[in-house]
Amino acid sequence: MIDVVLSHEREFGGISFPILGGELQGWIRLGIKSGKVRPSSAGEWMFNFAEPQFVQCGLVCRVDGYFGVSWSDEFLPWHADVRHLIETSAIWADLAGWRKSALCDGNPSDVLDALKGLSREDCASSRETSWWLGDAVAVYIEPHFTYLPDGSFRIHLMTSDSESDRRVKRTLEEVRQSGVDLLVRSQNDLVVRPEECPFG
Repeated sequence: MIDVVLSHEREFGGISFPILGGELQGWIRLGIKSGKVRPSSAGEWMFNFAEPQFVQCGLVCRVDGYFGVSWSDEFLPWHADVRHLIETSAIWADLAGWRKSALCDGNPSDVLDALKGLSREDCASSRETSWWLGDAVAVYIEPHFTYLPDGSFRIHLMTSDSESDRRVKRTLEEVRQSGVDLLVRSQNDLVVRPEECPFG
């Protein structure tokens, strides 16, 4: 297990990058502090491997490489590995200047089926977290930080122009009115480039 920790530190230790949206928004610096490996409440061995700028939970890796979050002694899976986390950051960076059209809570398939024509980006996707991209629409799906809503995910929708923004909002309203259990919150913000790295 210590070999896994040291291997992660050699490959990723000291790398800092911003994530421009989602639950982990803000700067992240990768690396170990104590190198201590501890068991989760489910018996999964994990270690802290990232320092977040804003979020209050621990950012951890299991010894199989899976990246997740931990509030106390649980492991909540997020990305298949640290590389998927970095790729997610890169996609957010590519969307700088796009509109944050809506944030939904619900079943991702209800949104993806209605929008049609989106392709999954495997390099930044895992069982829990995924990117779906089209010509003028991007969808980012991630777990809730607490995992309390059973089967529900946070679904972020971004668009590159005002026409796509209107189309996405219309589509989401149609889905909601069809009786699907989908909470839709319209947004009018932009994906903005980050401020200076706080880690020095």
